[in-house]
Amino acid sequence: MKPNLLKCLILLFPILCTSQELVKDSLLLHFNSITNDSLRNLEFRKAAITYKNSNPKLHLFVLENALKRTKSKKHLAQFTAQKGMYFEKKGQIDSAIAYYNNAISKFQIINDSLDQYKAKSLLANAYIAKGDYELAIQTIKKNITFFESKEGHSRDVLFNKNNLGALYVSIKDWENAKTYVEEIYKHPITKKNKRMLSSTLINLVAIHTEVNELDKALNYAHEAETLEKRPRSLANLYHNLGNLYMQKANYKSAESYFLKSLKLNETLKSEDAIQINYNNLGQNAIRWGKYKIAEQYLLQSNASLKTSNNIVSLATNYKLLSSLNTKTKNYKKALEYSLKEKQISDSILGIEKQKAIADFEVAYQTEKKEREKDIAQQELKISKLESTKNKNLFYSTLIIAGLLLLTGMFYYSRFKIKQKAELVTLELKETQKRLALEKQYKDSELKALKAQMNPHFIFNALNSIQDYIVLNQKNLASDYLGKFADLIRNYLHFSDTGFISVPEEVHNLKLYLELEKLRFEDALDFTFNIEPKVNSETIKIPTMLIQPYVENALKHGLLHKKDNRTLRISIAKQSEKIIECIVEDNGVGREKSKAINQKREHQHKSFALKATTQRLDLLNFGKERKIGVEIIDLKNNQEALGTKVILQIPILNT
Repeated sequence: MKPNLLKCLILLFPILCTSQELVKDSLLLHFNSITNDSLRNLEFRKAAITYKNSNPKLHLFVLENALKRTKSKKHLAQFTAQKGMYFEKKGQIDSAIAYYNNAISKFQIINDSLDQYKAKSLLANAYIAKGDYELAIQTIKKNITFFESKEGHSRDVLFNKNNLGALYVSIKDWENAKTYVEEIYKHPITKKNKRMLSSTLINLVAIHTEVNELDKALNYAHEAETLEKRPRSLANLYHNLGNLYMQKANYKSAESYFLKSLKLNETLKSEDAIQINYNNLGQNAIRWGKYKIAEQYLLQSNASLKTSNNIVSLATNYKLLSSLNTKTKNYKKALEYSLKEKQISDSILGIEKQKAIADFEVAYQTEKKEREKDIAQQELKISKLESTKNKNLFYSTLIIAGLLLLTGMFYYSRFKIKQKAELVTLELKETQKRLALEKQYKDSELKALKAQMNPHFIFNALNSIQDYIVLNQKNLASDYLGKFADLIRNYLHFSDTGFISVPEEVHNLKLYLELEKLRFEDALDFTFNIEPKVNSETIKIPTMLIQPYVENALKHGLLHKKDNRTLRISIAKQSEKIIECIVEDNGVGREKSKAINQKREHQHKSFALKATTQRLDLLNFGKERKIGVEIIDLKNNQEALGTKVILQIPILNT
C-alpha cells in the first residue's frame, strides 16, 4: 500500500507545482486587469488574507507584488507590516522585526499614529518570540498608554494587556501577571468571548497556584471547566485540577480529575501526557496512603517509559518509586530506584551542559571567524580601490610599460592579501580545535573527579548502615538511612551545578555531621560560627569543597580519640574578595594518625583529600584569584592538640 501511495505522490508533485504556477499567473492577470490603484490594493489585501494561513508561498507572492505595485504610502506601510507577519510565522524573527520597524517608520512619515502603534503591537510579539522580554514589556506598556488615550480602542488596549499578562506568566513574574490577567478577566469584551475567557481562566489557575492561593485557583479552574471544549486543553485543565486537589490533600477528587485527564489523553494518543498522568496518580496515592494502588500506577508508567524517550518523566517515576518503597520500609528497593534516578538526572544535566557549552563555543568561534573574514575582505576591497586609483594616476603620466608594471603589482597585491586571508582562516580553525580540545579535557577531568568523590562518601555511609544491620540495630539503621537519603538528595541536586551558596553548604555539612555523630555514638560535638555577612544566597563557593576536610578531621583526627571530641567550623569574610573557612579539631594530630594507620594491615587510602587536591588544581586552572589551603598542626610543648585547616576561597557573587 505504501509504495502505491509514494507513486501517487510522485505523479501528483509536478501537477501540484504546475497548479501553483497557474494560480500565480491567474493572480497576476487579475491584478493587471485593475487600473484603479485603490481597487487593486483592496484586491491585494483580500488575496493576502486568503493565502495567509493556507498557502505561505502564495501569501508571499501576493505581498511582494503589492509592494512593487502600490503607489499609496499608507498601503505600502501596511503591506510591509504584513510581510513582517509572514516572516514571524515562518520563525524568521530577525527578518520580522526588520519589516515591522520599516513599517513603523513609514507610518511615522505619513503621521498615521494609529497604524504605527498597531504595528508596534506586532513588533512586541516578535520581541517576545525572540526572548527580548525587557524590550517587549517597554513596547507593550507604551502601546497601552497610547490606546487608552484614544476613544473606541478598548480591543487594542485589551489585546496589549493580554499579551503583557501572558508575557509575565511566561517569565514567572506572578504579581504583575496577576494584576494584568485579572483585569482582562473582568473586562466586558472578555466575558463575551468564550475562547478568550477560557484562556484567561487557565492563566489565572497557573498564577494563583504559583502564589499558593489554591482556593481561588480551584474556582477559576472549575469556571474554565464549564467553558473549555477542546480535548487537549480540557485534558490539561483536568490535570491542573488534579494537582490542585492533591495539594489541598483532597486525594479522592484529585484521583478523579487525574483519571479524567488520562482518559482524554488516551483518546488523543498522547503518550507523554499519559505517562505523566500515571506518575501523578501514583504520587497522589502515596500521599493518600494507598501504597498498593500507587505501586500499580507507577509500575504501569515505568513499563511504558522504559520504551520511550521521555527520560525526564522516567526520572520522576524512579523518584516516586524510591519514595514509595521508603514509605513501605523496603529500603533496598528504595535505594535501587534512588540510584537509577541519579543516573538519569546526571545524564540529563550532562547532556544539557555539554550542549550549552558546545553551542556557545561554536557560536563564539563562528562569529570570530566571520569577523576576521569580513576584515580580510574589507582589506581586499580597500587594496583594490587604492590600486585602481594608483593605476588611473599613473595612466596619464607613465608609458605603457609603467602601466603594465602597475597592473602586475596590483594583481600581486591581491594575491598576497588573499594568501593572508587564507592563512588567518587556517590559524583560526587550528586555534578553535585546540581551545575546544583543552576545554573538553579540563571539563572531563573535573567531572571525573566530582563523580569519584560522591561514590567515596556513599561507600563510607553504606558501610555504617551495614554495621547497624549486622548488629540488628534496626532503629539506628532506619534513622541513619533516612538522613543519608536526605543528604544524597541534596548532593544529587547540586552535583552538576559546580557552585553552591554558603547557607546551602552549611546545611549539607550539618546533615553530614549528624550522620557521622550517629557513627561516633554521639561522642562528637561540633559547632558552626558563620559570619552574617557571608550567610547569603548571593555568595557562591565550589560544591563539596569543605566536606573532604571535615571528613579528614573525623577519620584521621577524632576517630582515634576516645572522648571529648570537638570540631569547630568557622566561615567569615576576610575581605571584599575572599571568604576564609577554618576547620579545627582537637584530635590526635597528623603525626599520631599516620603512625596508627601504618600499623594497620589493610590501610584505606584517603582518596577524598587526594581527589580534592587534584580538584583544586583544576578549579584554579587559568584563574587570577586561586583557592588557597593551609594545614596547621596545633601543639603545646610538642603535645598534639589537634589540626587546623584554613581555606581561602575567592568570592563569586551572583
